[in-house]
Amino acid sequence: MKIVYFGTDVFLPCFRHLAEREEVLALYTYHNDEDYFTEHQIVRAARERGIPVMYGRIPEDRVRRYFEEEGCDLFFSAEYGYIIPVPAGLASFRGINVHSSLLPEGRGYYPIECAMERGLERTGVTMHKIVSETDAGDVLFQEPIAIAPEMDSVDVYLESSRRALEMTKRLTADFEGAWNAARPQERLGERWAKPGEGERTVGHGMTIAEALATHRRFNLMTLVWLGGRLHRIVSIESGRAALPEPEIEIAPGRFLYGTADGHLRLTVLPGKEGK
Repeated sequence: MKIVYFGTDVFLPCFRHLAEREEVLALYTYHNDEDYFTEHQIVRAARERGIPVMYGRIPEDRVRRYFEEEGCDLFFSAEYGYIIPVPAGLASFRGINVHSSLLPEGRGYYPIECAMERGLERTGVTMHKIVSETDAGDVLFQEPIAIAPEMDSVDVYLESSRRALEMTKRLTADFEGAWNAARPQERLGERWAKPGEGERTVGHGMTIAEALATHRRFNLMTLVWLGGRLHRIVSIESGRAALPEPEIEIAPGRFLYGTADGHLRLTVLPGKEGK
């Protein structure tokens, strides 16, 4: 098959599997330094194989050219930051998306973080057809994932990647069979919005447990105000001793940060656009 792949490092094993067995015409990706996983590894893997790399949104006319002029058989999307347009009347269009929830629950761009924010004990991975309405296509495969108390969001992403690779192997083993056996979603679930800044920000009034729970859910999306500027928390440890002042800079990017019942030992990066 001729495939155009859309995604980042989150589902890198899926890209490698397809690139080894099929003809990948191009990789479309994007950069988001809020995410723990970026696009660095997948871009390197594509360039090593001579696969063209495109950043940003694909326009509708380019979608048409892939299918009408370049013999593309399939769009495969896995953690792509833009909606892929489905041109009206393009009968040859076929697309598949890998989504990190058990659709129809968990529609939206941050389903793992949102599931953990809601205190859910289970999420999963869904491989579904791409249609004009986001996360609404027929389901090819689904696998549940338990969210254990000791897991953070990166753990869940890694487990999602493992399950998605198995689905991709099943897909390539019998594409037509999997495509034709896809079942419609019974309904459309609630769209989960990206958690806001307030939900992702650690504060002095929090307990250590509350701060650690916030970072467990959001990892590199977790924020903290230091010296009047917003920073992203890279890593976090805790201590029980009270601090003589609310925050102490130990070295560039390293802080002690007072909480309601002790302190945090933070490694941070400046927030997006230095906010």
